[in-house]
This record gives sequence, structure tokens and C-alpha cells, in this order.
Amino acid sequence: MKMLKRLLVIGAIATLALTGLVLVPADPALARTNFFFGLNMGVPVAPYPAYAYPNPPPGYYPPAPYYRVYPPCVRVWTPGYYDGYGNWVFGYYRYDCNNYGY
Repeated sequence: MKMLKRLLVIGAIATLALTGLVLVPADPALARTNFFFGLNMGVPVAPYPAYAYPNPPPGYYPPAPYYRVYPPCVRVWTPGYYDGYGNWVFGYYRYDCNNYGY
């Protein structure tokens, strides 16, 4: 009896799975998504994409400017003050970007 129930359940699940595969239309089955389920063991499934741009010609290129913050903001000195609790806060430099891009 127990074996018969087990075979009936397995048969019902297999029947539902097969009818589900038949009833699914081809368009969603062939749709490409970014969904991934599984373990990535570091082995690529597809080859790495090639670099699309050619190498720049040889020659002198000036070095790129180094900014501590981007965009290049003005360095402003904030003098010392007493905070709301009566503690002295020492002066410090801050970068004022003047609401850049907003």
C-alpha cells in the first residue's frame, strides 16, 4: 500500500511536470534574463568578451590629473566653534563642491 501511494505521487508529479513543459509557450522559454541559480566555481561557461576598442597609438600622453575628490572642489577652511553641547570643535578643511550637478 505504501509503495502504491509513493508510485502514484511520483506519477502525478511527473505528469504535472510534463504537461507544464508542453503548455509553456516558446517565447518565454527562449527569453534571456540575468537570473542565475547555482554555484559559480570560477569556471566560465562562455569565453570572455573581447576588448572592443583598438589600442591607442604609441606616443606621449600627459598624466591624468589627480583629484582628492571628484569633481574638483574648492578646499574651504571651517573655523573652530562650540557645538550644541558646549564642546569646542577644532577647525578643519572641507571640500565645497557647490552643489555640483544638482
